[in-house]
Amino acid sequence: MKNYLQRRKRIFCLVAPALIGLLYIILCFINIRQSIWFDESYSSYITRFDYPTMLRFTAADVHPPLYYIVLKTWAHFFGHTDFAMRLLSAFLGAAAIVFVFLWLKYKHGASAAILGSLMVAISPVFVRYGQEMRMYTMVALIVFAATYILQLAVDNGAKKWWVIYAILLAAGMYTHYFAAFAWIAHLVYLIKIYGKKVFQKKIVLAYVAAVVMYLPWIPSFIAQATTVQNGFWISKANATSFMDYWTEVFLYDKAVNIQNWLLALFIAVVLTVAYLAIRYRKKLAMIFCLAFVPLIVLILLSMPPLESMFISRYIVYAMVAISILEALLIVLFAREKMAQKIKKGTPFYKYPAAHIAIVVALFVSCSICGLKSVYGYGNYNFVTDVKPTAKEAFDNLVALDNGENLSIISEDPWLYYDLAVYTSDQHNVYFIDEQTSYEYGSLLPLKESYFGKINDLDKFLEKRDAVWYIGKYSKDQPLTFPREGWRVTTEASWRFDERGDRYEILKLERD
Repeated sequence: MKNYLQRRKRIFCLVAPALIGLLYIILCFINIRQSIWFDESYSSYITRFDYPTMLRFTAADVHPPLYYIVLKTWAHFFGHTDFAMRLLSAFLGAAAIVFVFLWLKYKHGASAAILGSLMVAISPVFVRYGQEMRMYTMVALIVFAATYILQLAVDNGAKKWWVIYAILLAAGMYTHYFAAFAWIAHLVYLIKIYGKKVFQKKIVLAYVAAVVMYLPWIPSFIAQATTVQNGFWISKANATSFMDYWTEVFLYDKAVNIQNWLLALFIAVVLTVAYLAIRYRKKLAMIFCLAFVPLIVLILLSMPPLESMFISRYIVYAMVAISILEALLIVLFAREKMAQKIKKGTPFYKYPAAHIAIVVALFVSCSICGLKSVYGYGNYNFVTDVKPTAKEAFDNLVALDNGENLSIISEDPWLYYDLAVYTSDQHNVYFIDEQTSYEYGSLLPLKESYFGKINDLDKFLEKRDAVWYIGKYSKDQPLTFPREGWRVTTEASWRFDERGDRYEILKLERD
């Protein structure tokens, strides 16, 4: 019987992460068709080029190339639609959950693995970025895989684990620079374990090997870091940024919006996590490092005289680690309660199941409220306070087109990036070369583009009797076509909500 149960347990431990990963993908699917925003449209556009050209373009931007390489390969098999390419993030997130399961099962047992994976699957921020065509779930996959491999390397010292760990270190840095904060967290953990003996050969060689693998990209990294520190678009870090970080982790909302009973729930969850974390701190060194060290490093690097780099999504893996921490606290709390003997006259210990249920209810309720906020906000950008609506604008323009299949010309390159995701053989979107200054590295793909660029507007218009012209609405400067001899026959604009962009659309016909 014992062998029978053991075999069933092994099967369950194989099926459980797959089912939890599937749950995560389903949760991502619910909102995956929302309008894209610039970062996503850039990801989509850059995959149109060959691999060497992509590497050159990413060297001029602010992120390393590995995610774009993976995305282009994925798009080759599954297509370039917004849905297909966003699907990659959901699958990478599900793969990350599998490594969370393996890590927790190895270190804390099957119950911790199941609950931890489930808490990650319903983590509001992880679901949110599983719907986005960016590298954040890929970074999480690499970080959690590296964490699991590091635990194996520390416990048995086999050379192969240190080699794999070194490869993952480099892969993380080729995916997003802030993966380095996770490696700092790992180093803090190693120092806690080994103390002064941390500089032993196997550890030093792993980090040196990772640096050697990363050497080809270091000149690009230095150039991009210099660009950021010379002034960037990220707002200054302050107390509000810090509070927003925590409300985003637990409820996916800004602190100023947390009111009434949600505020009470948030406070209750934070106090419970803090109390249990202090209580079990000696058993949770790795997850503590992974959850808090990246945040501390990010805060320090955002303080004057340095330029702020405080963008929470850049350390999504640390935010998700809070969900893992919650699961481990539940498991440790439950084990302690169930092991205690019921003592007369101490009612606090008489109903351990009830106490465990309260903690579980608090944490799960918080995640559910956060998921509700994710679906309510959609693809809302907390940094810019804008909800992108390019998809809605494009769909409305197609409806106005009434089957004529006229060419669509974008007023500016940033809008073109967004609209290009939805372009089709029936409704081609273009941008005008002479109106684009190319002063930013992220515009380099357009400068060298052979997709949708109008090199000579007059020659382009010679072959057309009517076109659509679309731009961002401005009451101070109405949208005007850059050539005379064309009259406006249809004019429309939409404001989709109080936070959304407003687009003005003109149908122009030759006089």
